[in-house]
Parts: sequence; C-alpha cells; structure tokens
Amino acid sequence: MKKIVYLALFIGFALTNTSCNGDKKAQAINAFVKTYFPDTEVIANIKDGLDCDVTLSDYTQIGFDGNLFGKLEWDEVDCSHAATSAAVPAALVPVEIANYVSKIHGTQSITKISKDNHGWDIKLSNGIEIEFDKRFNVIDFDD
Repeated sequence: MKKIVYLALFIGFALTNTSCNGDKKAQAINAFVKTYFPDTEVIANIKDGLDCDVTLSDYTQIGFDGNLFGKLEWDEVDCSHAATSAAVPAALVPVEIANYVSKIHGTQSITKISKDNHGWDIKLSNGIEIEFDKRFNVIDFDD
C-alpha cells in the first residue's frame, strides 16, 4: 500500500512541477538508469531548481544535483522502497565504503547512499545509518 501512495504522490508532483525533460538532463538521467538499473524505467521526475528527483518503476528514488551548465550528477540513490532489489548497485558505492560494510557489518546491504561536498551517508538493510567524511572515515553512526 505504501508503494501505491508513494507512486501517487510522485505522479501528482510530476504533473504540477516542471519535469527534468530537457535534452541534456533527460539523456543523462536515461543513461544513468540504463547503466545502473537496466530492468527499470523512469516513471516520474520532478525538477527543483537545477536538481532533479526521479522515481523508477521499481520505486527506487534517485536525486540528481544539477549545475548552471546543465550537467547532472547523482547525489542520492534510495533503494529502500524498491520492489525488486533493495540494494544500491555496487558500482555506485566507493570501494572504501564497500570494504567497511563487508568487514564490520557482514551480510548487510546498502539500501541508501548519498554524497555531498562533506562526505557520504549510507543506510544499511538493518536500519543502521553511517556517515563518512571525504576520506571515508566514519564520523557518525546511528542504529
């Protein structure tokens, strides 16, 4: 039921807000989705200033950070609502973070990852949230 509510909300926002369908932005989003989520498609996208938020057909949510030159770069991938796989694709996870999770948290998967100028945040399948600085040192741990 939650998935239907999320879908309805995103479709409603998509219909009332400008979407990320500019040629360069749409191409970047579609290339990203095709590369990392090949079995899905974009069902909704919302433009917020230079940024774009996208929902895929499996309910994965992706945030793209835009710049003045029209370039988009992902800054958040949330697979925690995904119907097929609740894990962020390994190719999007820096090796330092993947190694830390494997060593300390064993079989837990990363369900959400975000990055910014200060570092990285992840959420594990058991609900633990971990914050890393730019050098991949753990700076906060929330269980």
